[in-house]
Amino acid sequence: MKRVLIGGFLSMAGTIWGIAVIIFAGNHLVSGWSTPPGRFPTTVIEQGMMFPFLLSIAVVLLGTVIMMIEYFKKD
Repeated sequence: MKRVLIGGFLSMAGTIWGIAVIIFAGNHLVSGWSTPPGRFPTTVIEQGMMFPFLLSIAVVLLGTVIMMIEYFKKD
């Protein structure tokens, strides 16, 4: 049960962190970008927010994996 709570809090924290990066990037959009990465990824990269964004995704995935392991664990 404790691991499920830890996984849930990690997922929630990562989600909040990711939303904060998305809101920040949305408020500081670049005026010029190239087509393959697009406007949002270009903004995130140019503002130096790529590491926090990737870290938030990793934390969400880690929390989800912890919850899935505990859900399918046979006691």
